Amino acid sequence: MKKNVKGFIGLFAAIGAIVLALAALFFPTAHITGSSLSLPGSMNVTMALIAAGLGVLAIIFGILAVREPDKQGPRKAGIIVGVFAILIGLGAAAFCGIFGMVADYANNVPGNTISQSLDESQKKEFDKLVEQIRTQFPENK
Repeated sequence: MKKNVKGFIGLFAAIGAIVLALAALFFPTAHITGSSLSLPGSMNVTMALIAAGLGVLAIIFGILAVREPDKQGPRKAGIIVGVFAILIGLGAAAFCGIFGMVADYANNVPGNTISQSLDESQKKEFDKLVEQIRTQFPENK
């Protein structure tokens, strides 16, 4: 009996997607100036969206593998793990996007979403939050 290569590709793509989404969540890339704290940033969002894309690829290869019942190997595993990879990837993208906006605001990135959508009283609250971050996590020199 032949090996189901498409099934293995789907399964490995799904596992890679989950690993990439977890890396996006747990390896922050946006450093807040004036503090030692880093938050997830736009690079983390990109990693999470790539993970969701790999999840879609895993589902496609899983479906192609199911169509070849005479071959031996994983068939449905790529589809099942691919669905979870898409959900984890999109959730990670949303989480990283929110914290990326906070990091952009703290670093005074021009045109960031928070400064454009808040009024002055809300901006003062965010400024207090940023100052609290900088005092609780002082920059190591």
